[in-house]
Amino acid sequence: MNEARLIELLVELHKGLRRLGPGNTASTRRALALCQGLPPAPDTLDVGCGSGAQTLALASKLEGRITATDLFPTFLGQLDARIQELGLETRVTTQTADMAALPFAPNSFDLIWSEGAVCIMGFDQGLSQWRPLVRPGGYLVVSEISWFRPDPPEELRAFWAEHCPAMRSVEENLEAARSLDWTPVGNFHLPVEAWTEDYYGPLKRRIPVFREALADDPDAQEVADMTEYEMKLMASYSSYCGYEFYILRREN
Repeated sequence: MNEARLIELLVELHKGLRRLGPGNTASTRRALALCQGLPPAPDTLDVGCGSGAQTLALASKLEGRITATDLFPTFLGQLDARIQELGLETRVTTQTADMAALPFAPNSFDLIWSEGAVCIMGFDQGLSQWRPLVRPGGYLVVSEISWFRPDPPEELRAFWAEHCPAMRSVEENLEAARSLDWTPVGNFHLPVEAWTEDYYGPLKRRIPVFREALADDPDAQEVADMTEYEMKLMASYSSYCGYEFYILRREN
């Protein structure tokens, strides 16, 4: 299966879900609380927003404008519907954009946010390319799949070596951030329930529907198998790896 076909099927699998990856509102708010000294109404960019669960969590706590970008109009359409439902049209806007070529001027934002998406272009590349968009004194907050322990079981190591070969330890990512002229001001593990309840719970209910709708498509069945295997691994080995929130400040 080529990458384009895999992405197509992953989009189909996640269609209609509130979250496209692990996360929860409590963790988003915890990370935001570490961004001390933001303006009263900060300009915020949510990169790779997906269907926007974290975008709406940010909007509930921030008074400024939020621009939410993603490459897939399907997910932006879901977020637009929620924005209208909540009456947030004047404060939250969506835009189709490639995270590797964001169409914004330097120093446009006080806060750039990206949950579970920076891995698409690479942790170092994201931190480097997005830095000019952040105003001095502003923040970049990302969550990234990271090793918590140096001794993962072989099946877990092999899975992530295939699906995220650049995956590093928390300490390695913090050192990379410093080398790219960011100041880490905090970091923490995403809690297990943000995987098992907030993400995998709805996804488990979605998989049988996906399988049935694409019963004659072997690629679709392979994607479902892969997803269920990931769930099994993370249920067994969550102490070895997971998403880490990194709260980074641009000093100058």
